This record gives sequence, structure tokens and C-alpha cells, in this order.
Amino acid sequence: MIAAWMLWSIGTGLMFLVAGLAAEKLLPRGRRWAWAAAGAGATTLPVVRFLQNGSGAESAALAGRPVSLEPLTVTVTGDSALHSLDDMLLLGWAVLSALLLIAALLAGARLLWLRRSWQAGSLLGREVLWSRDAGPAVVGLARPRIVLPAWVRGTTTERQELILAHEEEHVRAKDVQFRFLAILPLLAFPWNPVLWFQYRRLNLAVELDCDRRVIARMPGRRRLYGTLLLHVGSRRRGPSGLAFAALAEQRSFLERRIRDLLRKAPEVRLAQAAFLLFCALFVTGIAVIVPGITREGATPADDSGERIGAEAAESTEAAKIDVSAKPAFTPFTVAPAFANIAEVRQALEREYPPLLRDAGIGGTVQVWFFIDENGKVTKQSVNKSSGHTALDEAALRVAPVFTFTPALNRDKKVSVWVSLPITFTTR
Repeated sequence: MIAAWMLWSIGTGLMFLVAGLAAEKLLPRGRRWAWAAAGAGATTLPVVRFLQNGSGAESAALAGRPVSLEPLTVTVTGDSALHSLDDMLLLGWAVLSALLLIAALLAGARLLWLRRSWQAGSLLGREVLWSRDAGPAVVGLARPRIVLPAWVRGTTTERQELILAHEEEHVRAKDVQFRFLAILPLLAFPWNPVLWFQYRRLNLAVELDCDRRVIARMPGRRRLYGTLLLHVGSRRRGPSGLAFAALAEQRSFLERRIRDLLRKAPEVRLAQAAFLLFCALFVTGIAVIVPGITREGATPADDSGERIGAEAAESTEAAKIDVSAKPAFTPFTVAPAFANIAEVRQALEREYPPLLRDAGIGGTVQVWFFIDENGKVTKQSVNKSSGHTALDEAALRVAPVFTFTPALNRDKKVSVWVSLPITFTTR
């Protein structure tokens, strides 16, 4: 179950990744929220799916059905190839999460150790922490502080104002806390490469949004700000970890940030934006309807069930009606019984949908059987859905395999409709 669930989680994450790329193009002023939503979806849906796997869909008994046979359950006991990997994957998952947690704790300890050497001071009337070469950055979760390297003292006032403006925007937007929350899914699901890519794009989006806010405050210093990014990126050292945000945190982002600063034309055309929006809606819809995330609507019981009582009262007219047309009550004194139960179980195991079986998803489907005078099934339909179309179809495919002892009305063999609950489950 774990292996199949991991593969499904990565596939779902890819869908939200495409949606995030589309939303990033359409929302140039709120990119971090687009990636936050994509990350939340790629994390939440797999968790919901995992929790739902533990309980298969069960069908409630229907009142007034013609007759219900003893429930038939097929249990798949053999492990699939994916199941055989579960123990190893769980061990690897635990090791990766533990290593990342240890690395995060070590980074936090290093940050606390460095902070001991920083001196409280001020720049242009704002309180800051001065370091030898760490920063410019914002450090701290509960009380974010701006930390500046010593070389900032010797730069021009215009550059100092831009540096302070950038870090102050990080503080106002609570970017340190925002990034801290965004990295938690990586600690929980370190095996999912999509989450790592989404986190990287989120970091870029945070910086791009911050750059836009700084330029909005100082629109005449766009080129100077771009030059400052290059200068800081070439000299940046110091803090890293879960509780910081820096002016030039990753050098690989600098080219994209500078191009974004100098771009004047809209980033996407209207047609491109419409196409990306369509992709986002399409992949999100696919992620939602995959089996295991939602319970598909149960197939409504045939409305003849409401008239069963009336048909029973008019049993004397049964001979005039084609009883095989739809589920209906048929008088009998001896109910049909299974004649080839072993063969039926083998067929049900063979038809169990592999994806649902590997994911540990089961359910109960109520099936109408029309059994003729010879005990053969000539018609079948879904009475009550299991909640998974694939399970319903598997039960219908096996229906022709069933054979029964004929039903008897006194000493006469008769055709009857029966309702049979078939349960698919795994160990």
C-alpha cells in the first residue's frame, strides 16, 4: 500500500505543480500564494487518501429488495510487487526524515551560535544587528531581526536604504514564518521530489514578490537595485536554515530576479494565460477524481424497489409480466444457492483492480442477479455502488461465472431476481 500511495502522491504533486506554474504566470503580484496553495494541495490530498484507505466503502441494506443472498467476500492475501517494497520504503522514509530534522536542528544551533557575536546597533534610524560578514538577512521566528554585514556601513546611503527596504518588506510580510511553515512538508515527506521543486519555486516567488514591493516604494531605483542584488549575491555569507530570509539568498535566483526587474512588457499574453488556466483546472480536476480521494456517487437503486410491495401483492399477475425486464419480486419457496463458490472466488481475485488492490482500497458492491430456471445468471446490474467504479465493474465482469441451484416455487423451478453483496478487501 505504501509504495502505490507514494507513486500516487508524486503523480498528484505533478498535477499541482503544473497548476502552480500556471497560477504563477497569471498572478505576478501574488506568486508565493500560488505556490503555497500548490504545496498545500500536494500535501493534503495524499494525506486524505491515506486516511481513507483504511476504510472501504460499505453499502447499506436496501429495504424491500426481492431477496438478498449471503454476502460474498473476496480477500486478496498475496502481496503484490509494490507491497513487497513497503517495509523498505517505510525504513527509508524514516531515515530521510530523521536526517533532515537533524540537519535543521544543527542549522538552528549554528545560527544561535553566530548570533552571539552580533552587535545591536542602528542604520538610518532603524534597529539592526551588526555582524562581521553575515547578511543582509532577516533572522528569527518569534522576533525577526535584520542582520547586516559590516561592509554595509561603508556603502552609499541610497544602497543602505534599498537594503533596509528589502529586509523590512520581509519582516512586514512575515516571510520568515511563511517559509518555515512551507518547509515542514519536506520534513514529513522527504521522498517526494515534487515538494522539493515546489519549495524552491516558493522561495523564488517570495523574493520576486519582495522585489516588487521594494520597487513600488522606490520606483526610481530599479537599476540600482538590480546592481545591488549582484553585489550582495557575490559577497553573501552567513546564516542559513529554517528561520531566515536574505536579500540575495540563492545566487541561482539572481538572473531571474534581475530579468523580472527590467521587464516592462507583460509576462504572458492573453492566449497563453488562458491556456495555462485551462491546464490548471484540468490537472486539479484529475487529482480530485482519482479513485481513493473522493467517493463517487453511488448508483441509484432501481426505482422498481419502491414498487416491490405492490408487485408482491399482485403476484398473481406475475405470469403476465416479463420478470427479467427489471428487478422484481418473484414467488418461491426455496432460494437459489451457490453452486461454484471456489471458482467464483478465483474469478473475483483475478478481476480485483490492481491499482485499488495495491493501495489497499476495498468496498462492497450490491449486485442484482437474474437467475433463470437452470441456475444460470442471464442479467446483472449494480444495485448499490461500492463508491469505486472499478470495483463495480469487476463485480459485473464476474457475474457470468456464477452458477446457482435453481430456485423452486413448491416443486417448480422458477426464475428469480436476487441481490448479492460482494465485498472486495485486502490484508
